[in-house]
Amino acid sequence: MFDLQETTAKIRAVTDHLKGIKIGIMGCIVNGPGEMADADYGYVGTGPGKITLYKEKEVVERNIPEAGAVDALIELIRSHGDWVPAPDRASASV
Repeated sequence: MFDLQETTAKIRAVTDHLKGIKIGIMGCIVNGPGEMADADYGYVGTGPGKITLYKEKEVVERNIPEAGAVDALIELIRSHGDWVPAPDRASASV
């Protein structure tokens, strides 16, 4: 339902610093929820240009427009207290 490689890269770019958090990114609503059952959060294609977000096995929000779905995922992670700021890369390299 979306470009899986591109979307995975976008999500990884903003969440890679979250250690110990599993995010299931699935392209299909049919098999996706079952295959990502052990993930903390889920990002699943619902239809053309639409995403459904999960917290574990529970649907949190359906039919989010794909353009804002990564931001909605970040907000979902924040709302459950699992978000931490990314380390400042400039100071980390000193």
